[in-house]
Amino acid sequence: MSDKTPTKETVVLVDRSKLLALNARPGFRDYLVELWDRRHFIVADARTKAFQSTRNTFLGRIWIIVQPLLDIAIYALIFGLILKTSRGIDNFLGFLTLGVIFFGFFSGGFLGGTRLIQSSKSLIGSFSFPKASLPIAKTLRQLIDNLVPATLAVVFAFLFQWPNGPTWHLVLLPGIYLMLHLTMLGLTLIVARLTAFIPDLAALVSLLSRALFFASGVFFTLDRFSGSPHLQKVISANPGYLYLQAIRDVTIYHQLPTMTTWIQLALWSFGLASVGLLFFWQAEERYPSVR
Repeated sequence: MSDKTPTKETVVLVDRSKLLALNARPGFRDYLVELWDRRHFIVADARTKAFQSTRNTFLGRIWIIVQPLLDIAIYALIFGLILKTSRGIDNFLGFLTLGVIFFGFFSGGFLGGTRLIQSSKSLIGSFSFPKASLPIAKTLRQLIDNLVPATLAVVFAFLFQWPNGPTWHLVLLPGIYLMLHLTMLGLTLIVARLTAFIPDLAALVSLLSRALFFASGVFFTLDRFSGSPHLQKVISANPGYLYLQAIRDVTIYHQLPTMTTWIQLALWSFGLASVGLLFFWQAEERYPSVR
């Protein structure tokens, strides 16, 4: 007689009703629900990666303070002393400080989305989740990272026009700051999808960002082009210019942005974020195949 006893086979029943393929694209409403369900993951990812860009340097987080100061000094030398763009601008150093720092945030919306999908391939291939979590976490991380440079920019802008300090208008700055990052989110979503499937566009995105730097009033006022009304209209429609003007209004100019400016900022922020999310979602099922 054999001592062997027959082994029982274990049968495991799996409910596949809630399993999704990595390349599945849910409906847009369900997609929004999934994003909300992943909000803790998004926030945790952003907080973990915040302030990490200087991690492998000798000065570490000191660069968060030093870098914007160096940028301001270089641009003040070039545009203020050499190119003489400071003529006719009160508190040019404060004007330039706000322009350089806050436009740097705006350009982060372009550059932040460049090849974002390619750099996240391992995560995308691990489990199913709404891929828009990646651009949203990226923008949230930038919002956290930018708090210190933004605060420094405002403080130095007021120091450069001492004793004229801040007024009550400054309480509007956090709202403009959030709207700016909503616009950045829309840009990041659009650029992330475009560069995922056409990597060569990354170079064009960088070029566009540099071009906008010279068309957003970072170091000049719109009065410089008083003889070209059509050019003034083009520049004033640029979201980069609109944000810089609104930020300067509530800080060094001690005044409210116009109602037209508020409407334009609302359209650029909420409108572009919505369009960007819809545009990104439409290619949801294709992101796992990106190389």
